[in-house]
Amino acid sequence: MRRKQLSPNPMPLWLAEVDEESHFDRQAVLTGSIYYPGCGFDGSPIEAYGGFSHSFVYVDYYCDKETILRKISRFGGYEPVFIREIKKDELSEYTRPTIYPTVTDFYGARPDDSIPELINRNKSIANSGQAPFSIWTVMKRRSKTNPSHGPDRFSLLYVFGEGVATYHALYNSNKICPTAIVIAGADIGFGRNWTLFEQQGGIFERIVMENSAGIPKYLFTWNRYDPTYKDVQGRSQAIKMYWQKYTKKIPDRKFLSIWAAELKDDIGLD
Repeated sequence: MRRKQLSPNPMPLWLAEVDEESHFDRQAVLTGSIYYPGCGFDGSPIEAYGGFSHSFVYVDYYCDKETILRKISRFGGYEPVFIREIKKDELSEYTRPTIYPTVTDFYGARPDDSIPELINRNKSIANSGQAPFSIWTVMKRRSKTNPSHGPDRFSLLYVFGEGVATYHALYNSNKICPTAIVIAGADIGFGRNWTLFEQQGGIFERIVMENSAGIPKYLFTWNRYDPTYKDVQGRSQAIKMYWQKYTKKIPDRKFLSIWAAELKDDIGLD
């Protein structure tokens, strides 16, 4: 069992009462959620941050529905209250973004590459042949006598989609802000990601910063996210792997690093 990373919060009333007959309330599901783009099916953030947040939004465009459904039904220590497909118009009243990719947002792009050419190239790399889908489940803990295993319930929304565009559609368009973003594991090359999520000034940071509902309190990041990184010659990396507003590290964490946009006395650290 991983050490819990942040102090737990009470389960929201909507989650305690939701059942297979309840409608999908995107405001409830997305508010205060943890957003994980390029996730595959990595349950570690749920294990580490379940209870701090009770709602997780997973997004990937290299996955298949049957595998996701199978992994949900076998999630360790939990069983689904329900598993339901969610229609696109239930997720968002989509608004067109005002921020668009530049050449420097694309991993490995050359200065003379054109945006349409880069988009087409990356579409072919990312194409898994899977039709888009969104699955929503609420999971309940099997053991009532071992609360240290995790929260009694949590919500998981799994969206087949690209991480940057899906963030805009779910959060910016709905004027909702998550509590944290996980930047871990999504990678270029064989990882099939077209951009570096942690790139300073990159398309993901720009989209997150433009949300009228605000920005998340935290980024939960892998070791490539590092404001102090220098190579063996003491030079800073050419592409800065951190976001400007998230350079305050919370110390002594045993899983992903936690970077706060603002350090306050009431942020719920244990």
